[in-house]
Amino acid sequence: MWLQVVIGRATAPARWGRPRWKPRLCTDEYDRFGYETEPGAWEVRGVSGFRVVLRGLSDTLEHLLPFTLATLGWWLGVLLVVPAPGATLTLFRITDPRTGTDVDRPTWRESAGLVWRNLRRGWALTLLTLPMPVLLVYNLVFYDRTDSLVSLLAPLWLFLFALTLAIGLSAFAIAALRDQPARAALRQAFVLTGAHLPRALIAVVLLWLLLAAGALLVVPVVMFLPATVAATINRLVLVGLGIPIVDPLAPTEERRLEEQRAKGGSRFGP
Repeated sequence: MWLQVVIGRATAPARWGRPRWKPRLCTDEYDRFGYETEPGAWEVRGVSGFRVVLRGLSDTLEHLLPFTLATLGWWLGVLLVVPAPGATLTLFRITDPRTGTDVDRPTWRESAGLVWRNLRRGWALTLLTLPMPVLLVYNLVFYDRTDSLVSLLAPLWLFLFALTLAIGLSAFAIAALRDQPARAALRQAFVLTGAHLPRALIAVVLLWLLLAAGALLVVPVVMFLPATVAATINRLVLVGLGIPIVDPLAPTEERRLEEQRAKGGSRFGP
């Protein structure tokens, strides 16, 4: 119970839109972090990394045009180098799975403004999260060509690479979705990934396989796979934080009551 309270406080959003905190055990009305759930919300308990990736792919198919345009804009920012971190944060914001229910997707003019507004915070996150994965990749490539005993650490480096990648991507998602500063987003990403380590590692490995397959075909990587990765990590973060993702196709509470009344009523009239 004390661990639940500590993790819940560490991962609670720091600004607006903060759900009411209730430190109690998980029930039908409250998730494992004590956040109140909503009718029609996507179930967050027991969600595997595989299912998170599937839902990310589903988001891509449902929003293929805006995801494609967002990916092309992200590639433009990457090619220009300087706006790349701001463009990455904006990509995470555009691919928020709550779009259409709880939040609105930013317009293209607003997205361009977000790139420059997030530039400083994006570079701070990049400098905090990028060096470690790059160093681990360098070790894997360099020592793989030698017969040194240090090469036996390759499995450990591979595990640490997946771990640091999950933390870094989650930090970008938290900063974009919850408008957190760079250090606070990284701290929350570290705690969140540790609390849901198997789910995070499975999601990252599956995304790596997806990117590898897409790289062979070239077109998916250029057109929409970066947006798919962002949408998947967004879902991973929201599920870990216990924030409900409302399914727009789910029946409303009024519709459910009508269906229950219809089932309970007499088939041949009153």
